[in-house]
Amino acid sequence: MKLASFDIEIASVIPEGTADWAEYPDLGISCAAVAFEDREEVRFWSGVPRLDPHAARLMAQELIEIHKAGYQFVTWNGCGFDFRVLAQESGMVEEMALLAMEHVDLMLMVTFAKGHYLSLQKALEGAGMSGKLKRVRLSDGGWIEDMDGSQAPILWGRGEQEAVLAYLEQDVRQQLALAQWVRTNRQIRWTSSRGNPQSASFNKLLTVKQCFALPEPDTSWMRDPPTREQFTAWMGA
Repeated sequence: MKLASFDIEIASVIPEGTADWAEYPDLGISCAAVAFEDREEVRFWSGVPRLDPHAARLMAQELIEIHKAGYQFVTWNGCGFDFRVLAQESGMVEEMALLAMEHVDLMLMVTFAKGHYLSLQKALEGAGMSGKLKRVRLSDGGWIEDMDGSQAPILWGRGEQEAVLAYLEQDVRQQLALAQWVRTNRQIRWTSSRGNPQSASFNKLLTVKQCFALPEPDTSWMRDPPTREQFTAWMGA
């Protein structure tokens, strides 16, 4: 199947110190994008101040149609976050759960294989890629030099839609390139916080459903390791 990279930006400003964004009660979606392996253009959705439930449903339905057309969605933590938020905003929980289980979540592959989280930036650097967009131009001609996802809803609320969309576009394009790299090299590489090279090997890109067949790693050395169930608890039965 052809790959299609999917990502969203949330609408709500997350209070400092919030450990798990997915648990925040009202995230909303300001914008979302899909980058296709066989197309140059990126498909965007957006709403000001956020996508309303009807717009979120239309986006969810379009994603289903894209998948039916032969595209394999790929995300970074999309199972536990992007598809979860879209399910909440659209009310299409069952449909998004099915789509999430059939898509490739690159972070989930690492987490299920190694027992810990990994940032997209570290995986991109491990693949020799430039990584997430840090320098973003604002409408007044100024620049943000240290852009990250937590600033996206702040900028969106200030009317800086073009800056946020540029950041989002870099994310989906780099995420797509990473998936292609992993598919070719059959591994995800990164450098640990201590500076040691690390990797996780895979015979192929794994869907979320296939990740559950991976042997569970030893996490006895970790204080609070992530559980597999926490990524799919939102799906219900």
